[in-house]
Amino acid sequence: MISIRFDSESEWWVSGKVFERLFQSALKDGTMPSHLEEWLRVADANGGFNVSHLAPAEAGELIAALRSTAEREVEQLRDVPETTEDGSYRVSLEKLLALPVSGV
Repeated sequence: MISIRFDSESEWWVSGKVFERLFQSALKDGTMPSHLEEWLRVADANGGFNVSHLAPAEAGELIAALRSTAEREVEQLRDVPETTEDGSYRVSLEKLLALPVSGV
């Protein structure tokens, strides 16, 4: 598990596998700017990171890309049973989208 902390009140606990899948999807479709790819490695190496420690513009780009991609992925997987790998992925993304994240 890794922890993606957005601010003092919003934290997303997620498996590294789910985070990598979401991040790679965002990179692949161009939603995530390539200069932010380092944060995937940071999360993997450190068990997560605190988005509020990033420069505000970079944090906004990162959050917007993750949330936008998560919304798209949830929609694509809306009919997948929760008991499948894709369904578990969707549930994790829904938890991200339910977080009150400021600054986006």
